Amino acid sequence: MDDVTDAIREAILSGKLAAGTRLIEDDLAASLNVSRGPIRQALYRLQQEGLVVHETHRGATVATVSREDIAEIYSLRTALERLAAAEACRRASEADLAPLEAILVLFRSIPRTDITRKRVAEMDMEFHDALFRAAHHQRLYRTWQTLRSQVMVFLLLRDALPDDYLDSWHRDHKLILDLLRARDVAGAMAASERHIGGAYERLQAMLEKNGGLPRG
Repeated sequence: MDDVTDAIREAILSGKLAAGTRLIEDDLAASLNVSRGPIRQALYRLQQEGLVVHETHRGATVATVSREDIAEIYSLRTALERLAAAEACRRASEADLAPLEAILVLFRSIPRTDITRKRVAEMDMEFHDALFRAAHHQRLYRTWQTLRSQVMVFLLLRDALPDDYLDSWHRDHKLILDLLRARDVAGAMAASERHIGGAYERLQAMLEKNGGLPRG
């Protein structure tokens, strides 16, 4: 079932299944060569993640998002990240923080000509996944998982990356890691809030430039 969920999620995140697209179980089952049971379970899971909505008389469709949705998601993400940073400062071991360091090292090792918007978004999610795991707060991590796919959608909406973005991406994430290692609760919470706030501002600027969200 995980493979089916992953396949449909990837089709949504890549834009192959655009916002508003009806998700017909028989068609998905045929394309993925599975029965309708795993498709139904996958759609339910993706509905929990916010990527799919189910409407009476229409069935399942790929979710659309409004500016209000974006504001709610980023305000919730800010609250979750602040708590994750605080808990990681208090509870994370060096072994818990090692995956965050590994992601930063890997990021620096990739030639800039090979770094795409999608790859940066994936590494961003990997870093924050590791941060939430380092907090050792299971309910917090499960809440983050319900938000993760929606955040990924917004990261993939961005235009071409600015010239200084790769440097600022590494700098922001390294600062968070350094503050976690220093056990600086207030500093780590503030840095996380600035980081998420900056992402929200960039998304808002992109929406203003393009006249709104892409339409399916």
